[in-house]
Amino acid sequence: MSDLFPRHRLNVLSIAVTAIVGVIAYRLVDVQIIDHEKYIARAKRQWYMKVRIPARRGNIFDRSGYPLAVTHWTYTVGVTPKHFPANDRKAVACLADACDMSKKELRRRLVKDESYIPLGRDLHLTEDQVSKLSLLSGVRIDPNHDRLYPFEAMPPQLVGAINAEGKGTAGVELAFQGVLAGEDGWLLESRLPGDPKGFQPVNAPGLRPRNGNDLYLTIDTRIQSIVDFELEQAIDRYGAVGGVAIVVEPMTGDVLAVAEKPTRKISRDANQIDGFALSSINGIYEPGSTFKLITDSYLLETGKVDPYDAFYGENGVAQFDFGTIHDDHKFGWLTFKESFVYSSNICTVKAALDTRKEDFYRHLLRFGFGGRTGVDLPAESRGKLREPGAWTPQSLPSIAIGHEIGVTAVQMAMAYGALANGGILLVPRIALEARDAKGSTVRKYSPATIRRVFSERTAKTMQDFCKDVVLKGTGVKASVNGIPVGGKTGTSQKAMNGCYPPGKYVVSFIGFAPVQDPRVVCLVVLDEPAYPFYWGGESSAIVFSKIVEGINLSTDLFYDSGGAANIAGRSERGGTKRVPSFLRLTTDEATDLAADCGLAVRCPKVKGIVFSQTPDPGTFVDRREEIKLMVRTVGNEPKGAQSVPNVAGLSIREARRLLLACGLDCVVRGFGVVERQDPAAGALISRAARVILYCNPRSVAELSEGVQVADGARQ
Repeated sequence: MSDLFPRHRLNVLSIAVTAIVGVIAYRLVDVQIIDHEKYIARAKRQWYMKVRIPARRGNIFDRSGYPLAVTHWTYTVGVTPKHFPANDRKAVACLADACDMSKKELRRRLVKDESYIPLGRDLHLTEDQVSKLSLLSGVRIDPNHDRLYPFEAMPPQLVGAINAEGKGTAGVELAFQGVLAGEDGWLLESRLPGDPKGFQPVNAPGLRPRNGNDLYLTIDTRIQSIVDFELEQAIDRYGAVGGVAIVVEPMTGDVLAVAEKPTRKISRDANQIDGFALSSINGIYEPGSTFKLITDSYLLETGKVDPYDAFYGENGVAQFDFGTIHDDHKFGWLTFKESFVYSSNICTVKAALDTRKEDFYRHLLRFGFGGRTGVDLPAESRGKLREPGAWTPQSLPSIAIGHEIGVTAVQMAMAYGALANGGILLVPRIALEARDAKGSTVRKYSPATIRRVFSERTAKTMQDFCKDVVLKGTGVKASVNGIPVGGKTGTSQKAMNGCYPPGKYVVSFIGFAPVQDPRVVCLVVLDEPAYPFYWGGESSAIVFSKIVEGINLSTDLFYDSGGAANIAGRSERGGTKRVPSFLRLTTDEATDLAADCGLAVRCPKVKGIVFSQTPDPGTFVDRREEIKLMVRTVGNEPKGAQSVPNVAGLSIREARRLLLACGLDCVVRGFGVVERQDPAAGALISRAARVILYCNPRSVAELSEGVQVADGARQ
């Protein structure tokens, strides 16, 4: 019996050991063979981690390469001393150079008894430096990127904004997200226990980031600055609560400038319309008499009237079956042309009374009213246009004079653009092209034609109507010295909550210049100007005149194909002459322009581009006074690259102007004159890159060979 019990325990133990071994063997087979791939994948998720490498978002430029939105990359660098190889001279030198400190200073910091030591914030590192630092044990690199919008004379809703994830939430940033965003890369790193730095496995998979493309807009910052300034001044001058101004090129549909006041803070939430969209494409207003272009063109195109058909103005008050129509002045007999020039509502309504509402409605649709223009910006409104079945007897005459219809500013600008180009309605174009990091064009945005809205004959007739509006009609204050312009005034009561409160008006002027060969169409709308400025001819027309005059002085849009200045560019006052703009002209073009204007210039005998002039454009100078020009020489740079000019010896203001003329940004260190720069002169860098200027008030550095002043000395 005593022998049986130990034998029994031995059997139990044997069975237990066999079972345990069997379970272990099964588990090994399961892990190593049956579910091998499953456990390998689980292990990899624990051991390795995909580290995102953010792509650089593309920059946004105006049509001349001036930066409107740029991504500013900086890095925060720190170190964990116990993991950093402090005895490795190359590692110490690499880290010290990246953090802009001496090796002695770095070693002094490394001896501190701390788990983590920050070494620098907002550091500008090259890709080579980032690559080397990422291979050093114990070094931590945190990239930071800010989206900067350096040009302030523009509504924030136009360029837009990005959110914390780097995605566009408004304006161009949202509309062209696919072009600007690029594609993030990734890198496989180990996360083994006890290894705080980790490492990149040999032949580990990864994906390089594909940086976003740069986008060039149709906006011209020179014109944008003028429009923004004049609109702001007008709102203060006329006591308006707000306003909108748009300048477009009628032959291409290019949007050259958009200004809106007051400036609204941009919303980063695309679900909130307020602060998200441009009022120019989202705000609806009744256009008033500017809409008579549409009515009169229909009547002329269909042959219902002739320019010299006569209508009686009823001395300012006319009774119709549907109600009473008023004019601001007591008119008698007026021709159809005069009814447009002097803006007679009564004569316009009489001319349109026999019109079938269905035909007139189709004409409105052809101009794009009641639909979107197709501009590449988010949240565009269709406006407000009811179908003929919902019209009352008063609807057709009301719409004929610009009431009972809601339009957007961009719709009206493109309608007058069709008038200026001979009858073709175009899609407003906001982007010219997209370029990759090498400067190669990856996509072009060509002008898009919608349809012909009236014949060239009708266009010529209506252009003549608009010309007389400025010469002798309601828009005489829109005239510009030396430039024949045409346009139309508009005044309408402001619709609020289904009614028209007294004393609240929306006034506008839309015109084009010059009449014989229109280069620009300009719309100005003022919201609730104070008395006596709530007529378009007393406020908006004046703003139009100032904008067109500013464009003439600051750009070459109104110069003929031979390069000669127009009359306004050569205008005289007493014994003085007005200085034209020589900016961005070649030295040969500047010399020819000076000769045409009868002015003397000091221009260096080198081939280059004028980036600065004294006195400034528009200044009146004595006939014998010389204009001094500063010129940047132009080398044979690769496409998309920009040679850094030498700005040593220039003042900060002069250096900034030269760099901006080259499409480059700058950071100033110190004050006085520029002593040295980084990158060095002659280096090829991408546009919108930053040049660091180190300034010293005692600098005696000489002007470079790449920057020439007319008399050989700094101004």
